[in-house]
Amino acid sequence: MERHLVIGTAGHIDHGKTALVKALTGVDTDRLAEEKRRGITIDLGFAPLALLGLEASVVDVPGHEGFIRNMVAGATGVDLALLVVAADEGVMPQTTEHLAILRFLGVSRGVIALTKCDLAPDAAWRALVADEIREKIAAAFGVTGRSSRCRR
Repeated sequence: MERHLVIGTAGHIDHGKTALVKALTGVDTDRLAEEKRRGITIDLGFAPLALLGLEASVVDVPGHEGFIRNMVAGATGVDLALLVVAADEGVMPQTTEHLAILRFLGVSRGVIALTKCDLAPDAAWRALVADEIREKIAAAFGVTGRSSRCRR
């Protein structure tokens, strides 16, 4: 039997969830005219992702607090969270709100992506954000002692 994995994004608005999904899949999940005009995700977006013999679907969710119901709908039933944190801002209110929703829904596995590394002031700042992620987020996924690097 072939396994299919559902990966759901999570994170604060404008931390790069949709851009990361596009980089991984080639699909721009912001398809509504209003999303394009406003530059924010409003509704759920979907993209296929092939992972070394494993088929996956990515559900891109809105990060804005005004669209939290859409985020909850998209996070329901995901196997793995792709939690996105921007290196220039660090952990923000919707980051922790999305994490709480994931925990409530029973999502206990995740990958943390540090995005927008080019916008962080310097390496020391990126290291500070990585430490903050370890303190506030990684423990919730049961991750300890992992190193983090910004990659382009």
